[in-house]
Amino acid sequence: MPEISVIIPVYNTSAYLQECVDSVLAQTYQDFEIILVDDCSTDNSLALARLLYGHNNKVQIIHREKNGTAGAARNEGLKRAKGKYIAFIDSDDLFLPQALEYLYRRAEEYHADVVHSAGCLLPNGDMEHIRVEDDFRTLIFDQLPVLKGEECVPFDPALRTGLWAERKLSGGVVHNIYKRAFLNEHELRFEEDIVPGQDVMFLFRCVFYAPVYVRIPEIFYIYRRPDSSVTRTKRDAHFLAQLVENMVKKVRCLDHYMGEIEYFRAHPDEKEKVRECVVLDTDPFFVQECYRRDGSVEGDMSEVRQAMERIFGRDAWLAEYYFHAYHRKNQTNRPGRGMQMSYMFPWHLFQEHSRVVIYGAGEVGKCFYEQAIRFDYVDIVGIVDRNADDINTMGIPVQKVESIKKLAYDYVLISIINEKAAWQIRDNLQNMDIEKNKILWDGSNYSIDDYYRNIFFRHL
Repeated sequence: MPEISVIIPVYNTSAYLQECVDSVLAQTYQDFEIILVDDCSTDNSLALARLLYGHNNKVQIIHREKNGTAGAARNEGLKRAKGKYIAFIDSDDLFLPQALEYLYRRAEEYHADVVHSAGCLLPNGDMEHIRVEDDFRTLIFDQLPVLKGEECVPFDPALRTGLWAERKLSGGVVHNIYKRAFLNEHELRFEEDIVPGQDVMFLFRCVFYAPVYVRIPEIFYIYRRPDSSVTRTKRDAHFLAQLVENMVKKVRCLDHYMGEIEYFRAHPDEKEKVRECVVLDTDPFFVQECYRRDGSVEGDMSEVRQAMERIFGRDAWLAEYYFHAYHRKNQTNRPGRGMQMSYMFPWHLFQEHSRVVIYGAGEVGKCFYEQAIRFDYVDIVGIVDRNADDINTMGIPVQKVESIKKLAYDYVLISIINEKAAWQIRDNLQNMDIEKNKILWDGSNYSIDDYYRNIFFRHL
């Protein structure tokens, strides 16, 4: 029996399939089987798989007669899997050569039910055809802190609820490895009619059922989304209507799962934390893409109204009003509750408990402020902006620049990307008798991708 079963759902990815499968076959750890599950592709994916791998004893090829979802294809693969552990990879993505070795060694060392990696690699430039030797950017799906070594998350429901709500145990199923006996014991399978959201629903049950849940710092999954990707759906009113109903499906499904767990039955107030995380899993990455910068949506909005009416009945108009108001606000002011975290607070510049004033309340500054007040590392004593009276602060207590003189601080952090503008601000601050060594700026690393690549993962 193989130690690992690698399940690959396939749907119309013939242009990328060989690169994907070959990246698995090239692993430094070789005790595995590959289960290709063709989900009724309409291109030549199935024929190509049979041509390339039909005689390879490591590869099992399955053809589904009816098209479903990636979750349905993964479930089919789970039925056929024989390995001690299960790994997943999407058919237009790649593994680094050490991926299975990283995961397997930690799983064996800890006797783990789940080994979890926080992020993935994104191509620099061309997203179509890439090699594992190419240069990549790093994307972390989990929130801070970033791991410097592996850790075993205690089997404490209250702790895991907190970590889940802070998005420290979410992400994608493809970055992990799972003990097959554990999945079978708890009948853990994918919800086949929830798209998007199959990954997060599956992971929720893993997090709360797995006695031994291990997190590792290694990043080994190369993620790309070419135009043929099954998630590249047109972002219009029709899609938005589907998404509204899907979000409700996710929460109802989640409520059912929480009802099976004693901790949530005894602590009903904790359910809200988990629900919010699941909604926000969909919200920033899909809903905001439906809205143009002017707040409009392409297509016939009556479909969205009808979806709201099916869910909320006679009061649908009120729910619809707040739904649109929330997402239009987030489209024009990305930072805030449920934001896409495009910029990373420069933690590397500060010692713990440093008193910091943030200069600049634009998109970067708001993003910095939101992060810094959530994590108890530095003390934010103020945020200032020369346009404090005129900008939309979104509830953040922005003050005028002159107020710095009244604040007790160790550093002033300039939250501006443009270097020339940052140096002008530095000069102005020095003219206010602020010492040069107390003025900090590192704009070249403010982008979240640049931050992880340049600060935390220089070795990749």
